[in-house]
Amino acid sequence: MKKGSHVAILMCHSPEWVINYFGVIKGGGVAVLFSTALKAPELASLLRDSDSEILITEKKFSQMLSSVFPHIPLLRHVIEVDTDYYTNMVASSSSLSVPIDIKDADEAVIFYTCGVLGKYKGVVHTHASIMGTPPILSARIQRRREDVIIDPVSFSYLFGLFEVLFGSIITGSTVVIVPDFTPESVLEAVEREKGSIIFGVPAMHNALAMVPEEILRGYDLGSLRLAVTAGAKSFPELMKTLEGKFGLAVYEAYGLTETSGVCMSSFDSRKIGTIGKPICSIKILDDSGREVSQGEIGEAVFKVPWVMKGYYKAPELTAQVLKDGWFYTRDLVRMDEEGYLEYIEKKSCIIVTPSGLKISPSEVESVLLSHPSVAEAAYVAIDDDWGGQMRIAFVVLNEGQYATAEELSDLCYQNLANFKLPKRIEFVDSIPKTSSGEVDRNKLKESQVRIG
Repeated sequence: MKKGSHVAILMCHSPEWVINYFGVIKGGGVAVLFSTALKAPELASLLRDSDSEILITEKKFSQMLSSVFPHIPLLRHVIEVDTDYYTNMVASSSSLSVPIDIKDADEAVIFYTCGVLGKYKGVVHTHASIMGTPPILSARIQRRREDVIIDPVSFSYLFGLFEVLFGSIITGSTVVIVPDFTPESVLEAVEREKGSIIFGVPAMHNALAMVPEEILRGYDLGSLRLAVTAGAKSFPELMKTLEGKFGLAVYEAYGLTETSGVCMSSFDSRKIGTIGKPICSIKILDDSGREVSQGEIGEAVFKVPWVMKGYYKAPELTAQVLKDGWFYTRDLVRMDEEGYLEYIEKKSCIIVTPSGLKISPSEVESVLLSHPSVAEAAYVAIDDDWGGQMRIAFVVLNEGQYATAEELSDLCYQNLANFKLPKRIEFVDSIPKTSSGEVDRNKLKESQVRIG
């Protein structure tokens, strides 16, 4: 590895992930972070797009990817951390620091997301931008050296890496890594390690809130003082339930992979049902670009010093969201009379799961359209009031041709991460369109709500 080499990391949520990440960064490399939820076709595309030269992974992932490696020309090395080769390599390496001149403006990490524009792209952050918000969030939640952080959030996502890991390292807090989230695994970790802060996405906190009282009484949770949630829209009633059952305070934060945190609760200023108050300059604009009145809904536009450097190899896409120093989120928000911000929904058709994972409908639709019998496809998600989500694929078949829901489900399973899969496939005669010829997703949602 040389300074500036792109090194992909595809590993489970573990201490080894952290060790290898900092090894790449300290050596002057650019860490390219991948979710373990992705499947071989998706990962192959991202490895090529990111120009990764080295992949640090585990045996189970390299076996899954073995058939695609020959089609990734820049990839020179695949290193499996759970092998004797890796153990011997580390044991025989020098313990002296490598003299690398790293500057604030140097690229440090690339995350892949489809959150704003609906196209998977690499978000490039520098050494300066990755350190923008961790100290701010730590101050607002009063994270201290003696805190024990319970963390089921993957470090391959910005929230997990910046706000959980970096923020804890800066304050000297202990991080307890929960490899696979279940309510029981979190409750056991809190009791065993005397956890004081739980970080998580809304789906995790929802699951904890719904744990029956009689089960909670079987755990010693007296060390807990707060929970931090981010990554998706939370559900106020469940957050109130969580506070009541666990005797803690819920802090909500909001940001994007491109901007990191831009709005968050604090120890002296929080309000359930909101994402807190902005920590940077904000404008809320209507469709014509004019600022809306207080209490009205509009697009959130932020100016932050820790914004991304840009999308990797995509200056034209960068220019669509970064204009005169302002980042256009395409998120609809509303500010109340006290200055608290309420997140409403994505302005675009991007689907955000309760776990905070983002799905581009067009990606799912293109897989469905690859079936020879499918003429049209549309993918939507309908949220309920209790943290659930029904994701439905509507399919129009070519005249005289045939396909089953099981066939199409299998096709999706082979090509898409599990969190992107439709929960239901509906065969329809036609798909409603807007006057401009685009899929009318609102009409599709309304049709299902009426049926429900």
